[in-house]
Amino acid sequence: MPTALITGASSGIGEEFAKQLALTHDLVLVARDVAKLRQLGAQLTARYGTRIEIIGADLSTKEGRTPVTARLADRDHPIDLLINNAGMGYHTGASQNPVDDEMYMLEVNATAKIHLSLTALHTMLERDRGEIINVSSVCGIAPAWTDSLYGTSTAAVLRHTEEMAYCKAVRQSKVKIMALCPGDVQTDFNNRAGIPNKTDWGWVDLHLLVRVALDDLRKGKTVSIPTARYKFLSALMRILPNSWSRMYAFDLGRQKPPHPGEHPRTTHTAPST
Repeated sequence: MPTALITGASSGIGEEFAKQLALTHDLVLVARDVAKLRQLGAQLTARYGTRIEIIGADLSTKEGRTPVTARLADRDHPIDLLINNAGMGYHTGASQNPVDDEMYMLEVNATAKIHLSLTALHTMLERDRGEIINVSSVCGIAPAWTDSLYGTSTAAVLRHTEEMAYCKAVRQSKVKIMALCPGDVQTDFNNRAGIPNKTDWGWVDLHLLVRVALDDLRKGKTVSIPTARYKFLSALMRILPNSWSRMYAFDLGRQKPPHPGEHPRTTHTAPST
């Protein structure tokens, strides 16, 4: 059985990847909430007989990422598929939030993902085999959210993925690397970030999102944008000047700011999605 390592596996997109990969892969589940990982692992083992390994890690620091990078670099027990998913967001603007909190989000959403992606890539290139899905966002294509570093962080992951996918070292190997750019998905990410989970045309079904991502990876795509509506919107965002985002973008700075003394990292974030 090949082995898949999934970050942010305790809920949302990461949990759904674990459920869909449980029949075909041994799983290494990574998140801060070890209790949830154990519960999910027990369910998957009971249902599918999946072999589960659990790593509790805080990906916001280089030291916190050490057990994950060590597992990705383990040549004796290689990782065949990395689902680089853990992320977070705020529902208030960067102009309102403490600067340190914005830097924390960049560390989790961008630095950590690129760190894990490169670590896995080096090991996979040595073996000439392996696959990586870096979860980005349609917000990384153009400024769909303004007054926010969320789009900045996802744009960094998207650009990193494309640059590695197009380089000779990867093109001449059997290694695949792909960016997944979801639109709005109904997950606990939104609840933690204070974003309403509405039922309208914009929401993408979680099961469909993961199924399409895995299909696109096997087709060799560099960027996966599930559903026709988000493919269309993403194409428009690439064509239109970024300055037009002032007319269509969702401005987080218009949201209600935190109360004095309230800490956005605990009240408005979505860590380890």
